Amino acid sequence: MATLTGASITVTASDDQLLRNLQNLAESPDTTPLMYRMGEYFEDSTKQRFKTQVAPDGNPWKPLSPGYVKRKKQNQTLILTLNGYLRGYIAHQVLSSSEVAWGSNRIYAAIQQWGGTIDQAAQSRRQRFHLVDGKTRFAGRQHENAAERWVERGAYQIEIPARPYLGVSSADNDEVLAIVQDWLHRKMNGLSD
Repeated sequence: MATLTGASITVTASDDQLLRNLQNLAESPDTTPLMYRMGEYFEDSTKQRFKTQVAPDGNPWKPLSPGYVKRKKQNQTLILTLNGYLRGYIAHQVLSSSEVAWGSNRIYAAIQQWGGTIDQAAQSRRQRFHLVDGKTRFAGRQHENAAERWVERGAYQIEIPARPYLGVSSADNDEVLAIVQDWLHRKMNGLSD
């Protein structure tokens, strides 16, 4: 229908089953199954960031310090991955029919997400050393010719840059919209979740 001030379209639903499904959805919109689907998606999306090493806003994670890369024994090129525990412990939890949360329970998860300063206390202890090619190296119990001496180290701080792995990207927004649309389609057509 066209009028002098604009245009409009009127749609009338005549399918009785569709109308009943819409009525049921309006009366008791239990979106808990939708929250589970969204939680699974956000968990997978977050784990994918450990492969792309990109924050939800699209910026690459800050690189590792050269000193840490030198000391790192495995996965030297991967940021936030030494053994894969942080990524491996990403999980989601449905809190209500309208709320889902996801993250990690690892003790270091927060400082990796937001960055911060770690204070290291001064230390003093007896340490074993031995010579290898004219250089002094730490010695273990197996080194018979090791010398012992008292070593001290002053207090210092470690700065950890923020490397956001939790969050919602624009691609996540698009996918969540598709998940919601699919869920609504299934509900309106009487299909299972």
